[in-house]
Amino acid sequence: MTQQSLRINRRSFIAAGAAAVASPLVLSSNILGRDGVIPPNERIVLGLIGYGNRGSEISGDFIGNRGDFHMVAMCDCVKANLDRGVARVNRDYGNSDCSAYEKYEDLLARTDIDAVAVSTPDHWHTKISVEACKAGKDVYCEKPLTHTPAESRQIVAAARKYNRVCTSGSQRVMEDYGYMAPIVQSGALGEVKEAFFEVGGPPDDAYWPEETVPAGFNWDRWLGPAPWVPFHPERCSGSYGGGWRRYSDYGNGFLADWGAHKLAGLLYVLGIDDQEPLEILPPGCEGNSNTDRLTLVYPGGIKLHHVRGGHDITLVGSERTFRHGGDRNLIRPIGHVDVRRYNGNTSNLSRDFAHCVRHRLRPFQDFLYGAIAATGCQLAHYAYKLNRPLKWDAERTAFIGDEQANRLVSKPKRSPYEINDI
Repeated sequence: MTQQSLRINRRSFIAAGAAAVASPLVLSSNILGRDGVIPPNERIVLGLIGYGNRGSEISGDFIGNRGDFHMVAMCDCVKANLDRGVARVNRDYGNSDCSAYEKYEDLLARTDIDAVAVSTPDHWHTKISVEACKAGKDVYCEKPLTHTPAESRQIVAAARKYNRVCTSGSQRVMEDYGYMAPIVQSGALGEVKEAFFEVGGPPDDAYWPEETVPAGFNWDRWLGPAPWVPFHPERCSGSYGGGWRRYSDYGNGFLADWGAHKLAGLLYVLGIDDQEPLEILPPGCEGNSNTDRLTLVYPGGIKLHHVRGGHDITLVGSERTFRHGGDRNLIRPIGHVDVRRYNGNTSNLSRDFAHCVRHRLRPFQDFLYGAIAATGCQLAHYAYKLNRPLKWDAERTAFIGDEQANRLVSKPKRSPYEINDI
């Protein structure tokens, strides 16, 4: 990837968020319905890509919401997963119409599909989402949205260029943490310049002996953009307690996996989810004498601390401290505050997505917000890895004065799985 291709600058990347709250998109002529809008009595035709642990969960949201969605296609490079997914869709709909695809390109080629849900491992998210946007599909992509800061620029650029409705898949931002936004933004805690979020650690490298690839498992396709390595079941395990999330070739550890909920939630609650950190200070480094926390320093001097114990989410205000959960019923907003909510008075992330697809609006958790949260977790990962303070220039998508760190900003992608010009 050339440096020029990375220079989707902060003005175009971050400023896009200023118009993201329920702002209309340019209507696309290939959307079903009169005047480019899907009529309310027409269901959104959906395909799902990746039927592992998370795919099997979110498919229930879409299949169960029959007023908005009709799932007609399933894609997975593991035949056992694909067979399970297709059988589940056909069983739940009471028919045999769900199509099965090993390759997502064949699913995207269908002109009758309006939108796709992407629930693959993280290293595939950006490639598939970009290709879906190019194919004229709206996109629901699971979290963490991207694998590198470079991908965060690419995925937002594709959504904007092709005028697609694209949502990141963290339901917890609103449904778990959203109640805190009016409390904090009303000033009930005073000025909040410090907060803590507790999630797991950064990823490791994977070293596993070669084992035989199971029948019906397209290992090359599962690896996709990642470096080729011999098959081992632990590399590709979808276990929420381990598996691919732990390894840097495929994810950014539980730091990013849960950071996509908790850091994203904090940014939303504080009203700064269109901003990236200026500095990242690992534990015990110069400028951060604390040995129990990594600190992300945001514009205005706001410090968000990643910790491994003692907190869930804690906000420290000039007047009082607020702990998520425990203080929920103890502190109320001190005035009305307009905060971003699910569109159309909808109740969850998939219904917000459906409403926005119909009305061509930016969703609550638009790709911009998911990309910014993912980048924050990635920068924290790099500071842990290098064990030194880092200064981040969001406009240049680069660290300041640190070439070693800059080599982490993007990852080479294995042919033929590169992300070509958007």
